[in-house]
Amino acid sequence: MDLDLANVLKVIGPAASLIFAAWIFVGFLQTRYDAAVERYRDIIEKYRTSDLSGSRKSNMVDQIVHYKRRCELMSRATGCGLVSAILLICTLISGGLALTFPDVAVLKFISAGTALLGFLLVIAGTVIVILEGRIVYRQIHGELLDIPDLAESIGQQAGAINDPNRNRHGTARDRP
Repeated sequence: MDLDLANVLKVIGPAASLIFAAWIFVGFLQTRYDAAVERYRDIIEKYRTSDLSGSRKSNMVDQIVHYKRRCELMSRATGCGLVSAILLICTLISGGLALTFPDVAVLKFISAGTALLGFLLVIAGTVIVILEGRIVYRQIHGELLDIPDLAESIGQQAGAINDPNRNRHGTARDRP
């Protein structure tokens, strides 16, 4: 066996930057997840301890349900990010082994497969964050609806976000 360590380090070195990028991505996901969980707990505590009006209570229930969904999504995204990082580390290891043992063809396939799966999971995690962002948009919009002055400032009528008399744009339908 002729091990060319300099060649191994030249090939693996730049690939290690992918690992660092994956860990930065995981940190980003974990930060979003932690923030959603913290806000979820805060809003549940506020719901339990506050005497709320009808529309505010309804809007807080909507917020709690959506924070729960956000937490679930961010948990999945963080899981995708962690598995992605593991796969990319496996890519680095199997790539180094493939250089060390060039006659073992299976190592090249393992390296390519783990890289592909790792990158696909980064994409999956990113798509999940996009979905979570849509929920954030709804929460930001819905937060204003139980305060008449604020609801009017965005062209909406005050009230519960899940009011069946609202049309698809969020305004209340004219009542007879």
